[in-house]
This record gives sequence, C-alpha cells and structure tokens, in this order.
Amino acid sequence: MSIKKKFFSLPKLRVSDVTIIAIMMALSFILNKVGIHTQYIVITPTFIVTVLLCYLYGPIWMAIVLGITDILFTFIGGSGLYIPGFTISAILTGFIYGSFLFKDYQFKTRNLISAQIIISLFIHIFLNTLWLTLYNGIDWKVIIVSRLIKELILVPIQLIVLVGLFNIPTVQKLIKDHWN
Repeated sequence: MSIKKKFFSLPKLRVSDVTIIAIMMALSFILNKVGIHTQYIVITPTFIVTVLLCYLYGPIWMAIVLGITDILFTFIGGSGLYIPGFTISAILTGFIYGSFLFKDYQFKTRNLISAQIIISLFIHIFLNTLWLTLYNGIDWKVIIVSRLIKELILVPIQLIVLVGLFNIPTVQKLIKDHWN
C-alpha cells in the first residue's frame, strides 16, 4: 500500500461503519465519565475506543471524528469551558494513531508503541500542557511534573491493555472481517 493511499485516502463509510462509529463515540462518552478528573490531569479508559476506531478507519476519518467528539463532549458533557486547543490535540491524536495502525493486518506492537510515544510526548505532555497553561493563566512549571509522572505511569499500562486487546483472536477476526 502506498504512503499516499494509506495516509490520505478517505475510505468510503457504509451505514454500518457510521453506526459503529456512533456507538463507539457513545461508549467513549460513557467511559470518559468513569475515571479520574482533576484540574490538570484526566485519566479515563477512552483510549481503548480511540485506538480501536483508528485501527479500523484510519487517520483522516478519525481526525474528523475525534475533533467532532471533542466538541460534542465539551458541550453535551457539561465539562465547562471549550478550549479549541484540545480539539486540535484530539484531531492530531486520531491522525497519529490512524497513521500508525490503519490497515495493519497483522497487528504490530512496534507501530502501537511508536504512536503511543509520539502522542504521549508531543500531544499529552507538550500540547495539552500548553493549552492548560494558556487558558488557565498558570506557569507550565506548576503542572509539568504531575503530567510527566502521569504519562510515565499510564503509557506502559495503556500499551499492555492495547497489546492484550489486539492479540485476542476474536478481536483480530472482527478486524479482518471489517476489512473484507
């Protein structure tokens, strides 16, 4: 598969695909409510839904879907102030995961690890800290240590959960059936 086709093609969505995406967005909304929410750190299991959808639908669709989801969650979920920077982070997350995982017929752990490291460093530690400091008017030095510790703890846990999930034969069969 060529680089251009993998990264910039927009696969056609069937009605069943739109239904799956909508159901998974609803599941993500519910999972977002189950977790730890502080002023500067949010820990939820929504990453599972995000990665699975990126694996199935690729970088372009998931950038669009995660951007819309971020906006909807802010207004529907009553989470307070809408911060456009977090929408940018969501779009980039979908694009990065989708770029590394889409059409990965034989799941490759190294692709997931690469995506997770880029997202953790660039989006979670750098961009999201930037958005928090800009919109809350605080010095980044105040929150960076807690955010670094969070990432150091969560990244290995997320990788273990995701590698375990993608190595379940039933999940692999569902993914292969989706692409056929």
